[in-house]
Amino acid sequence: MCVQEAGKGRPTYVLIRGNPGSEGEQVQPAFPAVLTTKGSTPPALPKASANGESTGKRRVLAEWLASDKNPRTARVMVNRVWQYHFGRGLNVSPNEFGNLGEGVTHPELLDWLANDFVAGGWKLKRLHKLIMGSSTYQMSAVATPASIAADPANNLYWRFNMRRLGAEEVRDSMLAVTGKINLQQYGPSVYPPIPPEVLAGQSRPGSGWGKATPEEAARRSIYVHVKRSLLVPILSSHDMADTDSSCPVRFTTTVPTQALGMINSKFSNEQAADLSARLQREAPAGVSDQVKLAVRLTTGRQPTEAEVKGDLAFIEQLKSKDKLSDAEALRIYCLMALNANEFVYLD
Repeated sequence: MCVQEAGKGRPTYVLIRGNPGSEGEQVQPAFPAVLTTKGSTPPALPKASANGESTGKRRVLAEWLASDKNPRTARVMVNRVWQYHFGRGLNVSPNEFGNLGEGVTHPELLDWLANDFVAGGWKLKRLHKLIMGSSTYQMSAVATPASIAADPANNLYWRFNMRRLGAEEVRDSMLAVTGKINLQQYGPSVYPPIPPEVLAGQSRPGSGWGKATPEEAARRSIYVHVKRSLLVPILSSHDMADTDSSCPVRFTTTVPTQALGMINSKFSNEQAADLSARLQREAPAGVSDQVKLAVRLTTGRQPTEAEVKGDLAFIEQLKSKDKLSDAEALRIYCLMALNANEFVYLD
């Protein structure tokens, strides 16, 4: 059993004041004139198929949207990808490319990227690699007083804007550094554990959320089931997309619940324990090697000598002052590493 078109399309009417119960004159389907490129002719609408299985209108619409003669689709897609990498798009109002929008800051660049995107077969991976391989993306986040005075908003992209990881990136990064992340692709959504206190607020306390094996719960956040009335705490606290309306731009907030969740939540402490176990497993020679490995995993760089010395002193303080065991002190250190700005922020 599958969905199938009726074949013969229903008549379409002008709806007076948008009221579906108040029909005006009958009209024929057509492409919106406002979306038609000046000087071009929109494709003709097909006749219904002879076997009566399809009107053909949806296919014509899909082909028109993805046509190289329709630049708008490519421009919108390219702008969204640029926004993903730089925090803001070449058009900072990604849902509005018309007169009500903010306008494009670099129109020639947007047009070039859109044309190249279409010429490259609409391949998103190729577009990501093109942007990430550019000198603009690889700029340092270091600022100079003269540059800030000339372009404080960084509209000319003379440096990289430091940004906090998105909600899904925070969760996935924590799973990745512990070595527990499940990179399996495709399949149905998964239900990572949610604290009982959150489930208790449901209309039927304790229900409304599925169960997952530990392996399934460690899958990437793109596969996490989204229920508008029941969100995974670490995702909702870190500004995941609004589930109630269109969300063209995610606004980054800094609120106490983020820090409290990152330090005290069961998920964060489980990841700290898993990271500690990985350090002991992969660097059995001693705590110094474990600290060096922790820095490499959480920051992506080699640790400095002063950094290692400070981290070792912190672990020793946990053991001497707080009377923690070696394993527990290392776990607390791992929790600290997962809360460090260098782990949560991209610069």
